Amino acid sequence: MKVAVLADIHGNLEALLAVSADLQQRGAERVICLGDSIGYGPDPEKVVRRVQDLGCTSILGNHELALDDLAARRWMNFQAADNNIATAALLSAESRNYCCNLPRFLAFDQAYFVHGFPPSSVFRYLDRQSDAGLAALLATASYSLLFLGHTHQLQLVRQEQGAIVRRPLGEECLELHPEQKYIINAGSVGQPRDGDHRAKYLLWDSATASLEVVFVAYDYRITMKKIGERGFPEAYAVRLGAGYYENNR
Repeated sequence: MKVAVLADIHGNLEALLAVSADLQQRGAERVICLGDSIGYGPDPEKVVRRVQDLGCTSILGNHELALDDLAARRWMNFQAADNNIATAALLSAESRNYCCNLPRFLAFDQAYFVHGFPPSSVFRYLDRQSDAGLAALLATASYSLLFLGHTHQLQLVRQEQGAIVRRPLGEECLELHPEQKYIINAGSVGQPRDGDHRAKYLLWDSATASLEVVFVAYDYRITMKKIGERGFPEAYAVRLGAGYYENNR
């Protein structure tokens, strides 16, 4: 089965439409969204509707949780918290109910899916975990593939000769070894933070034990303009600009 893994769409309709067309062309048989389909971006309602139209299996992200959980909203910085309130106002009652009732994790076949960090955190970041913690997770995991989102940065973690190896993922295709366990961050469809404005997603082929990291171009300037028209923070638009992170480190 070919499984498309999407994370952190963040209300970016243009990016999602481009990814939708691409994954259908590549023959994806199932689509899994790792949470945070809303937030930051200008089209939360249309994105939620599109995710449902695609038949995605979605899980809860911190932006969905914060819609109805004030404690979760307090975990956000003040700008993101204010944006969460503004995003909630743009959602229909049906879409808000959908978002708030998503499960915290999903497991099937050889894979486990969660927004932040196993077993069910929507807040913990992969890149803030110690090597010892990651080694313990890999040692006890019942699944060979652990798919995460939340950081907006593509990354692969594995254990090699007793040491934790972390590396960024580019536009590439990987062979997954059956005796190896992997933690894989899917990056972001709608708010990448890696210096490349293209939408990113993963295509996992369980039959061939392969993982393709897919970059999809779209007209991010349309989304940037919409963010401004919504009155959302300028930073959420600027982040989409090509080369922003390369020039502002």
